[in-house]
Amino acid sequence: MTTDLDAVLPRPEHVTRQSRWIAAPPSAVWEALHAVRLSELPVTLTLSAARFLPVVLSGRGFGELHDRPFLDALPVPLLASEEPTAVVFGGALEAWKLSGGESGPELDAAAFRRFTQRGWVKAAMDFRLTPSGRGTELSSETRVMSTDAQTRARFDRYWRLVRPGSTAIRWEVLTAVELKATGRLP
Repeated sequence: MTTDLDAVLPRPEHVTRQSRWIAAPPSAVWEALHAVRLSELPVTLTLSAARFLPVVLSGRGFGELHDRPFLDALPVPLLASEEPTAVVFGGALEAWKLSGGESGPELDAAAFRRFTQRGWVKAAMDFRLTPSGRGTELSSETRVMSTDAQTRARFDRYWRLVRPGSTAIRWEVLTAVELKATGRLP
C-alpha cells in the first residue's frame, strides 16, 4: 500500500491543497484526525445536507448524514494508511449526477491507478502529517481526473460549483483537528 498521491493519481486535472501547522506532535494530530466527527463540523454538515438532498429525496442515502467520524463519511474508500504519517482515500465517482450516481467499482490502490472505464472521475484525497518544529503540519490534497473528455466536461461544470464548498470543508476539518489535538475541542 502506498500513501503517496503521485502513486495513485499522478496526472490530475483538478487539485486543491490546504495545510495548517498544529502545535502538537504527529501522534496527537493523527488521533485527532481520526476522532473528528461530523457533528463537530457544521459547515460540512450543511454542505453535505445540501449535496445529498436529491439523494435523500429519491429514497436513497438516509444513513449518509448521521453522526460518525469524518474519515468514515468520505465518498471514496480508504486506499492506504501509514500511522502517524498519511492516510489516502480514492475511488471512482459520478459526483456531478444529482442522484449521486452509481456506486463505483471497488478498487485497491493499484487498480485505482489503472482504472480507465469511461464515464467516471477518479478522485483521491490524502491527509498528510509532517513533523515541523515543535508541531505538525497537517495537509490535505484532493485530486480529480476524468476517464474521458465528455465526463471531464460534465465534471468541470460541477467542480466550478462545488470547489469553494470542498475547500471550506477541508479548512473546517483542519481547524477541528487542530482544536482537538491541542485540547481546545473535546
